[in-house]
Amino acid sequence: MASQVQKNLQAAMREALRIQDRFVPEPIFAKTGRGYLKTEGVATLQKIKTNLRRKTAAK
Repeated sequence: MASQVQKNLQAAMREALRIQDRFVPEPIFAKTGRGYLKTEGVATLQKIKTNLRRKTAAK
């Protein structure tokens, strides 16, 4: 059980580090204190859709 928790934590940290450069904070004087993620681009979206199609076709 503990090793699965470690694996999940490591996977979450890898993903967080992977998307860190895409995070854009709000302007300094904004009131919500939130930011947003920039899009990765069309190529990444196409890869995701292709993988999803493969998974559904394999079932």
